Amino acid sequence: MHLTSRTFRFLLLLAFLVAATGCARTSPPAQSAQSPEPTASALGTEQPPPADAEKTENMQGKCPDQRTIQSSERNRASCFHLQPGATVTVTKKVKTTGKLTKATGKKGQKPQARTTTKTIVQRTTGRCQPQSLIYARCRTGITTCKLGDTSPVQWFACAKKNGATTSIPTAGSVLVLAVNTGRGMPTGHPMYVEAVKENKDGTWTLRISHTNYDRKCHLDQDATVLFQPKQMTANFQSGPWATWANNQQALGFILR
Repeated sequence: MHLTSRTFRFLLLLAFLVAATGCARTSPPAQSAQSPEPTASALGTEQPPPADAEKTENMQGKCPDQRTIQSSERNRASCFHLQPGATVTVTKKVKTTGKLTKATGKKGQKPQARTTTKTIVQRTTGRCQPQSLIYARCRTGITTCKLGDTSPVQWFACAKKNGATTSIPTAGSVLVLAVNTGRGMPTGHPMYVEAVKENKDGTWTLRISHTNYDRKCHLDQDATVLFQPKQMTANFQSGPWATWANNQQALGFILR
């Protein structure tokens, strides 16, 4: 059936008006081949109605780009290609001065220092990729607040200054953990939020993905995290960090 130009323009206008009415809620697209099969406890992306005006401002005032979120879900494998750091070997010859040699007995001859040459091999391994922040930026498409070699805590501080952070979990956002030097996180740690679900007790169950959790740029995908907004803490319930990552202090969530 062929559409007349007038009918086509009417349908196009109708689609535009529907899209402009607000943030359309969408169900999560099918998992990529890289991700595991969803379990019975798999999380949905549906957000519950905001309980108060503050939640309404945080969740609806910054309308997530659902098309971008869906694209991120479908193409998330494109953001991860493990590249181990290259090892560079440098060989140097270093001269060292030892003890003075004894004089040979000739008149006027002074003791001389003994010089030896040593060969030193230095091996330096570069940074693996993708680093955790690079992976989070790739998943979200957020290119703002690039301050050179930006750390996660610097990224969050900049985004907060620009009004692009929240304490309420949102699918497609980035959860940033605070500095934890005891666990080797001197600059914090970002994690991409795949999906969220609010629990009856006020906590949130998150499905997150992050890389470089082991300082080797490996990918932890679809880990379950229990987020407590009152304490601003994150507790890993699955994934490699589940054995130790309890009550991890969280700064908040970076929005698109």
